[in-house]
Amino acid sequence: MKNYFLAIAMLAFVLSACGAPLTLTTETPTPQVLESTPVQTRVNGTAQWFSSDQLGLCFSYPDGYTQLPYEDTVEIIGPELPAPDLRGLFWLEKSDAYDRTAEVIADQDMTAAGLSSVGRSFVTLDGEEAVVLDGMPGQDFQRRVYVVHDQTLYVLAFMPTRSENKAASDQLEALYVAVMNSWAWSPCPAN
Repeated sequence: MKNYFLAIAMLAFVLSACGAPLTLTTETPTPQVLESTPVQTRVNGTAQWFSSDQLGLCFSYPDGYTQLPYEDTVEIIGPELPAPDLRGLFWLEKSDAYDRTAEVIADQDMTAAGLSSVGRSFVTLDGEEAVVLDGMPGQDFQRRVYVVHDQTLYVLAFMPTRSENKAASDQLEALYVAVMNSWAWSPCPAN
C-alpha cells in the first residue's frame, strides 16, 4: 500500500515537472431546474419579422440572420462565422400532439434519446406553458422547446448549445432570446 501512494506521488511530481497539471475531477450531474419563467413579448433592437398563418405563429429574429421558409416549417441561420459549419441555427417542426402535453412529449424524447437528465426549465410562450430541454443530442447539442397549442405540437430547436465556440454560442443566445421574447400565435399582432 505504501508503494502505491509513493507511485502516485512520483507520477504527480513527474507530470507537474512536465508542465501538465494533475487534476482529479468527478463529474456531477447537472441538476434539473424546475421553474416557470414568463417570456417578454417584445424584442429591443432591430429585428426581422416572421409570420405564417399556415404555421399559426409569428416571431422576430435578429437582423443579419437568414430565413429559409418551407411549407410546414421554418429555419433561421446566423451570419457566417470563421468556422462555417458552426453558427447559430433555429428550426421549427409542427405535428399533431395526439392528446399529449408538452411535458409528456419532452419526457418521451429524453427517453428515446437514452437520457436520464438534461438542463430542464419551463417558459410561457404567448399563454402556453412550454418545456425547454438544453443538451439534447443531434448534429450538435440542441436546446429544444416543446409547446402544444390547439392540439398541435411545436418543437423549436436551437443549436449549437453548449458549444465551446463563443461566436456560435452568442449567435444561438441572440436567436433564442429574440424568438422566445417575441413569440405569438396567429392572428399575429402588427409589428
